[in-house]
Amino acid sequence: MYRLLIVDDEPVIVNGLIQLFQENTEFELDVCKAYSAAEALKTAKKMKLDILVSDIRMPQKSGLQLVDEIVYYWPHCRIIFLTGYSEFDYVQEALRKRADNYILKTEGIEPIFRAVKDACLKLDEDNRRRIQEEKAKMHFQIAAPVLRNELVGRILRGETASDLLSEARYEELNFRINATDPAFFVMGTVDGPEDANRKKAIVSVQRAFGNYLPESIACEPSVLEEGILVWLLQPREELLARFLPPEPEGSCWRGFTAYMKGILELVQNECESLLGASVSFGISGELGESWTTILNQYETLLGVLKSRASLGQNMIVIDIENANRHQEVLDDPEQMKQEDMKSWVIGQIQSYVQNHLAGDVSLTAIAEKVHFNPSYLSRYYKQMTGQNLLDYIQSKKLEAAVHLMMHTNLKLNEIAARVGFDSQSYFTTFFKKKTGISPQEYRSSTERRG
Repeated sequence: MYRLLIVDDEPVIVNGLIQLFQENTEFELDVCKAYSAAEALKTAKKMKLDILVSDIRMPQKSGLQLVDEIVYYWPHCRIIFLTGYSEFDYVQEALRKRADNYILKTEGIEPIFRAVKDACLKLDEDNRRRIQEEKAKMHFQIAAPVLRNELVGRILRGETASDLLSEARYEELNFRINATDPAFFVMGTVDGPEDANRKKAIVSVQRAFGNYLPESIACEPSVLEEGILVWLLQPREELLARFLPPEPEGSCWRGFTAYMKGILELVQNECESLLGASVSFGISGELGESWTTILNQYETLLGVLKSRASLGQNMIVIDIENANRHQEVLDDPEQMKQEDMKSWVIGQIQSYVQNHLAGDVSLTAIAEKVHFNPSYLSRYYKQMTGQNLLDYIQSKKLEAAVHLMMHTNLKLNEIAARVGFDSQSYFTTFFKKKTGISPQEYRSSTERRG
């Protein structure tokens, strides 16, 4: 499933396009929206983007300027521009930005559908090419350097990184992590292949991780006992600065962790497509001045990943903050039965949806709540309940809207906002599609019956 972001400073255009894409059964897309370049950049920092459909002329920052920022985070994202203008200068600049297409808004929806379909085909081809390259490389398995694995293992056991790096045993390693600068680790577990195939899977996971990791993050990969993967990572100062919050005392680490989860989502999706293997990840906190906590963080993350795997849940992505909270919420996760855990997860999903109908109920937001890969979340919910997650969300929006119409005097535009619709016309279209009548007609009929 690809993620499409639609950006325009006119909400009616954005909402109309989202509705048309959701009604078009030809596409299987996770469709997101933004009403400004600034809002689009916030989205890019939280989740991976595959296709961008953006207006060119917007206040503060144009679509052309936005593209430079988007491809910094997601270089494989396909670009489609929309505009009400046909000036040659815009076309020339759009082509220079490596845009896949440049469409006038007056051309209607069909050219946009074709452009997105072409973008999906190009993404499919890129994925096929990468997978073919991976299959070729799987024949040339390379053993992980013994000294690097040994060094990382000692660091994870709590030995002081700066002292270890001064030992003559490791002086020729050219270790890329500076023990005095901000750093963190990611750990991964692979479920699925066994024996020799498992070893190939581990090598391929490492290669996929390296392919998607930007050059602005230094990396030291290793494989520990039981095939547990660990990457010591150090983002450059320039990259971290992009995630600084507006408040002076705020930390950039939470925003950066969300960006890292988007990278890990890409790795998970490729490994599942290539190997049929499920990979789960845990992300530590910042280690710059707290390397002494590394063993505790490692054991906590490993415990959560193992307990979730034993309960039949794969493709987990969880950070240390949520891992600690996860252990606190569940009385004894190691003793919990599979059926109990399934009920708990489905309950968390449904509770989140019901409590956020007016806000963000995207796959990414819900997946963050239960620590699943967004694509896996959709399949898991369908497997556990027999119902599509999107259908459940829409049913709850409709149920809430009906309740508000019957039991309050709120105006229809206020009801629309409370169930997550930015415009009354978009809400009216949704309601009529689900019930066969407009919200006004429904309210009038209930008033007559009353």
